[in-house]
Amino acid sequence: MPSTSVRLLALAGTLLVMPACKPKSAPPPVDPAEAAAASLPPARIDLPAPIKLEGTLPPETHADGKMRIDGLLARREKYIGQKIVVRGFLVEKYEPPKDAKRFLQNHGYLADTPAGGDKRLLLTGLRDGVRDALVVGTEYVITGEFAQRSDDGFVNSLGLLIFESAEGLEIPDDKNRKR
Repeated sequence: MPSTSVRLLALAGTLLVMPACKPKSAPPPVDPAEAAAASLPPARIDLPAPIKLEGTLPPETHADGKMRIDGLLARREKYIGQKIVVRGFLVEKYEPPKDAKRFLQNHGYLADTPAGGDKRLLLTGLRDGVRDALVVGTEYVITGEFAQRSDDGFVNSLGLLIFESAEGLEIPDDKNRKR
């Protein structure tokens, strides 16, 4: 009878040889669609022509060189903090309630058309006489500072116009008028 050490040695040898005797696994099955795709030429991608964004922006000025409302708002970063001249229609103005002790400061909205639309510019810094002289639906050429904040408390991240003057606007003397 062989000795115990010989038996252990034979067992160890058998254990070392067994992993090498594993049967080989079969190759994975080939998908016919993948095989057909591998034999095709490389894919060709047809994309539409690139869009020119400058062409989609509204015009910056009118023919007379005055700023357009939609053109100004589309390029607002370029004009923040600058004095500008803009031409537009007054589409809305704030009328303070009669006998009210507290109310908003005078302001209005300008647009490129008398109907208004979605591009409207907030007009602030209006004294009582200026507010009274402005007529809704009338086109004005207004000079002012384009800003995001006014001294009378208005804030608009899109920009607002702080009124300085308007061409041809007859402003009555409002020194003795109350709000």
